[in-house]
Amino acid sequence: MNKKAIPAGGFVFFLVFLAFALPVLMPGCAVLDYTLQDTVHPDSGAITLSGLKADASVRRDELGIPVVEAQNMHDLIYAAGYVMAADRLFQMVSYCLIGQGRLSEMTGGMGIDIDLLIRTLGLPRAAREQYEQLDPEQCRMLQYFADGVNAYMATHQEKLPVDFAVTGYTPEAWEPINSIYIFHVLNLGLSFNLREEIAFLNLAGTLGPEKAAWLFPIHPDEPLPFEKAAVLGRARLADSGIREEARALEDVTGRLERVLLPLGTPASNNWAVGPERTAKGASIVANDTHLPLSHPPIWMLMQLKAPGFHAAGVAMPGIPAIVAGYNGHVAWGMTMVMGDSQDVFLERIKKINGRDHYVYQGGWHPVKTRRETLRVKGGDPVEQTIRSTRQGPLLNSALSAASVNPFMPPETTSDFGLALRSALNEGVFSFDGMYDLLFATSMQEAGDAIRGFRVMNLNFIYGSAEHIGWQVSGRYPIRKNGRGHLPSPGWTGDYDWQGFLPPEKHPHARDPESGYVYTANNRTIPPEQDPQLGSSWYAPERAERIDQMLADRAAYDWQDAVQMQNDRHDLLVEKMQQRLFDSPLASEIHQAIDGWQDAARATRARQALAIFREFDGDMTPDSAGAALTGIFHHVLTRNLFLDELGPESSSAWESFRMLCIGIYGPEQDHLLARPMSPFWDDVQTPEKIETKSDIIAATLADAVSYARRRMGHDPDQWQWGEIHTYTWETEVSKMRDQLPLFKRFGAWLMAGYTDRGPYPGGGGFNTLNVAGYHKGYDFDVWMIPAMRMVVDFGRNEPLFLVNSGGQSGNPASAHYDDGIPVWLKGGNRQMSYRPENLRKQYDRVFTLNAPNK
Repeated sequence: MNKKAIPAGGFVFFLVFLAFALPVLMPGCAVLDYTLQDTVHPDSGAITLSGLKADASVRRDELGIPVVEAQNMHDLIYAAGYVMAADRLFQMVSYCLIGQGRLSEMTGGMGIDIDLLIRTLGLPRAAREQYEQLDPEQCRMLQYFADGVNAYMATHQEKLPVDFAVTGYTPEAWEPINSIYIFHVLNLGLSFNLREEIAFLNLAGTLGPEKAAWLFPIHPDEPLPFEKAAVLGRARLADSGIREEARALEDVTGRLERVLLPLGTPASNNWAVGPERTAKGASIVANDTHLPLSHPPIWMLMQLKAPGFHAAGVAMPGIPAIVAGYNGHVAWGMTMVMGDSQDVFLERIKKINGRDHYVYQGGWHPVKTRRETLRVKGGDPVEQTIRSTRQGPLLNSALSAASVNPFMPPETTSDFGLALRSALNEGVFSFDGMYDLLFATSMQEAGDAIRGFRVMNLNFIYGSAEHIGWQVSGRYPIRKNGRGHLPSPGWTGDYDWQGFLPPEKHPHARDPESGYVYTANNRTIPPEQDPQLGSSWYAPERAERIDQMLADRAAYDWQDAVQMQNDRHDLLVEKMQQRLFDSPLASEIHQAIDGWQDAARATRARQALAIFREFDGDMTPDSAGAALTGIFHHVLTRNLFLDELGPESSSAWESFRMLCIGIYGPEQDHLLARPMSPFWDDVQTPEKIETKSDIIAATLADAVSYARRRMGHDPDQWQWGEIHTYTWETEVSKMRDQLPLFKRFGAWLMAGYTDRGPYPGGGGFNTLNVAGYHKGYDFDVWMIPAMRMVVDFGRNEPLFLVNSGGQSGNPASAHYDDGIPVWLKGGNRQMSYRPENLRKQYDRVFTLNAPNK
């Protein structure tokens, strides 16, 4: 800060303000907690609600996790709406605004680009059409839930969470359709590889399509997509202006991801062990979902109980259902299939008689248009024309607000349009499968329910006391040609969809001979099987580790499952060690090091090799080997790719960085294979053509230099958790750098009250206890197990469940952060289900009274 820019008196005032403000805004500050206590819903007490038919109750345990109990299903769903609003109203409202394309009504101009993208994708229109198609019973359920949410807002008008005061937004009455908006928001982050396809267009414009294909591996045993890249190369993308539009689209989707799930990158583990392999002769089901580290967490925990119905587990705020859990008969958990249910089509566009047309199979067809109006807080309404072809909306439509939105990149034009075809906008929407699963009493009923759940691409692992199973849900397009991994020409018809894979042909298994089933976002079907479900798998190491650990255990119990969920062993380390010490590459690396004139540099490289040779592969927070391993991947990413894709501020580097945060990516692919890749040569040294061994040798030395700068010269003092940390940040904190200066300062001050951390972290992308970070950028953990669940049917109380944060989204609540220590310790908590145990654990009772009591 430049002190001369502030008058002397003003600077003194500023220092005095900080002296008072900073202590007040420290985490858990008693002053603010006391001031905001009226906004915290009590754990015990009573209230009369006119919408109830009979009394209901909300029992909570020491972490504020609720058991909602009612005498009929109407009151149960109504009370669930009340409870979700009490705990997470601001989160629900925010997600609902995103799903409607109305975020700018809360945030002002910085939300315009997100709203335009959401409306261009057609999510609000799809939600409205799908709501009209719901059967009457589902409509009634959503109405009951909305009535409960509105009951909370009506009885707490002056006690709403502080977030509403900070944003200046007054929530509207909750509508039944809002739950579908939120469902679409969740599904948007789970269902497609939009950013991957857009990234290819950007990188193809920088490198050429054929060279860009080296950066888009599918799986270690599958060829790179050179053939599809050649098809796109013949379209002369580099000359079309499409690169600029791809850059702009990436900027928009990047902003969306700062307030939402990164598109297509959330992950998870799940597995089930059959009764013949468990200690007590009954099945065990385990699940941990990998999602962005957020505050409050994406999930909330709860139980729903009424005569003839009792389900416990994980819920999404705003959706009246348990999405993963246990109902007394069956248990179920989920992971992303990594299914590709969307495609980007390049459309040739030209004006005919003043109107845009696109070509398809030799004929020109008019582009369809519709108008959208955005209301912007503190600004004028924004009018936008959304265009579409036979394939779907033209994503270029999301880029045309530059003149009114300073956060948007300049509008660009090209001869191409980017049309998105998505299963999200096709077919009949229904919650039937989800609700049928909640009521399932047998494996047959559970499997049928999952097959009927067509609206989300998931691997369900499920089980009863006697049986286990795996079933894929969702909708998967059958393509005339190709796999949808990269954009496709839309004008030929050669890549059109030809319907969807029938549910009865979805991959599944029941009681396999191995005695266990598992998924970890890995490729679950052979590469020769057609059609493939997707082409953007995660690296196989997590799945390999699950298989390894399950195969070694004969008398499996719930504690084994908890141990697996906390496992930080990285099988990629063993593969890296094989390349470094037991391969032809190893001798080439040693030769490269021996040929250096710089003896100190050679010493650093040999020190790295010595540490790697002794490293056991456990990525624990206190491990020097883990620290150097993480640094090695970070430095290799930069040494290998930054020379051609940089500088770091370039859109090409941002595109590349996105490829490294989740799916099986180019850094790991090059480390384990690809000796002939052109990226091994450093283009900044034209006098020499580097090889793979040259770059890896240099990376070994550079990694030690980096470790010394960050952690000192003594390797015994290096710790992975010193540089690899967890920080629980609110969405406002995550967007802080994009706010105007004054608001940015306010957000920084508020973060002292709302955010938690940093805490030392362990693990990495390839460990079961995942801790994803941005390779080549920083080591801050952004993806974690958002919940951990184990159901052991051999126990009197089968369900164990822990969330990644607190139950409440209100920072003044004791339940805002009290779940973090449990999660950090890797523990799990019993979630009592039997009535006698439930009453003991959930001993704080808030009664919802029906009128006339």
